[in-house]
Amino acid sequence: MPEHEILPPFPGSAIPHVGTYRRVLPVSLERMYENTLDWEHLPYVHSSSFARIDCEAEGPWGWRAALVGARGDASVIELRLDRACRRWITRNLSGPAAGAEIWTHVFPIESRRVDIVVDFFVPGVADEQRSRVGEAYARLYERLYDEDVAMMMGRQRQLDRRIDAIRDNEHELELGAREDLRLPLAVNLGGREYVLAEVQKDLVVFPRQCPHQLGPLDAQGLQDGILTCPWHGYRFDVRSGECVSGQRCRLDNLPEIRVGPSGGVVLSAAR
Repeated sequence: MPEHEILPPFPGSAIPHVGTYRRVLPVSLERMYENTLDWEHLPYVHSSSFARIDCEAEGPWGWRAALVGARGDASVIELRLDRACRRWITRNLSGPAAGAEIWTHVFPIESRRVDIVVDFFVPGVADEQRSRVGEAYARLYERLYDEDVAMMMGRQRQLDRRIDAIRDNEHELELGAREDLRLPLAVNLGGREYVLAEVQKDLVVFPRQCPHQLGPLDAQGLQDGILTCPWHGYRFDVRSGECVSGQRCRLDNLPEIRVGPSGGVVLSAAR
């Protein structure tokens, strides 16, 4: 089976079926469900498609949200997850694609390999236009899944590292004289990855992974003492650890920075 393929449309649905997109993804069913319910990542991971999202309702059943596209078009979308059938249905309730439905079925192949089948149903499409519209939807979903896979695999790697981390006795790390350090500096302490950096001539330390869903918190660098996670847009003040974008999340249990007996910078793991 190819990694992904575009299948021709078939007739007979109440809403015209314009095409099917099929693809094998190197992720687990758990990561797929997690990604499906994660409405927050859309404007950040998929910035070329979405500019803003405001959630109206959410739960284990799915979510409904008002979206603004990258071109400024507004819409309301509802996603409903049916775990028993291993599928989710995304309905466009308003906006340019009002009435369109995307049905996604997922079939586990291995523990971290799934086959997805995505069907596109779009009202008001003439028979001779179905193939063209279906191909456009398939291209869009190929790009969206390219971006999603990178995030899902990144999260899985971080989860694996946390599970398989060596339980050592490394509670302190001497880094040398401050004037010799090339900042920002990535370090490993107690099985966790941190970054030592400087804000207004003061040393600060922060985790490389976001406490929300383990996104690459160091990817965009510090901007006036603020870190921004590229996956969900959570923003943190590294001096206080507070989340300044409004979510209930913070940087906790950070290593202590001090000067050692020999005058070098020392990191001490939180206990």
